[in-house]
Amino acid sequence: MKGYHISKLERETMEELKPLVRMYEPYVLFSGGRDSLTALHITTQVAKAVQREVVAVHADTTIATPGNVDYVAGICERLDVRLKVVKPAEDYFTLVKKWGFPTVTRRWCCYHLKIEPIKRFILEMSNPKIIIDGIRKEESPKRRGFPKLGYHKHFKCLNCHPIFDWSTVHVRKYINSHNLKENPVYSLGLCRASECWCPVFKRLEQFKALRLHHPELFKRLIELESSLTTKGSMLFRSGKKVYLKDL
Repeated sequence: MKGYHISKLERETMEELKPLVRMYEPYVLFSGGRDSLTALHITTQVAKAVQREVVAVHADTTIATPGNVDYVAGICERLDVRLKVVKPAEDYFTLVKKWGFPTVTRRWCCYHLKIEPIKRFILEMSNPKIIIDGIRKEESPKRRGFPKLGYHKHFKCLNCHPIFDWSTVHVRKYINSHNLKENPVYSLGLCRASECWCPVFKRLEQFKALRLHHPELFKRLIELESSLTTKGSMLFRSGKKVYLKDL
């Protein structure tokens, strides 16, 4: 980009990625959030330099913010990146009726809605491959001991977190510097809820924003709560059930 001066952190990240992308076919997990957008873009820049094709892999969790898949597809088209959208064998609404809503201690959603469908696709690929994602250590204290490069136990291949040491400020600057289009969910107060509306770690304010901007999905979630014979609720606060119909 004319007039753009690459930062030291960006240059170091690209140099770390270059031998990996040269040696392995890069598959980038692209949820639609800022971090995965940054990881996807910087990987495409490296791939062009070493003449590799990048494949973006998006898990359609079946409970994403409306328009998220369209945003993901639009970004991939703009970056000239091949996109593979994978889906779970059964959708979120069916699984909730089977098992109840996911909770912090019973977080079945992540594996069945994201990891499992991605795993099915990745294990079909016989070429030497590497999974690249936008995980950052700043996002969770549990990640502080993660290696930036390791072996993914589910996908059975190398897994790289190129922006692991980046701060939120670094990510924002990168997106702005490269004129990348952010997901519209950020301007609607929906924050990091673009790819999945499972209730784990969601705030009441986010569901209120969902009710305002996407009432059709909010209504479906209310109907899902009402359909459970166990009287389950999506949310718990201070040990008590909080029903969406009461928000």
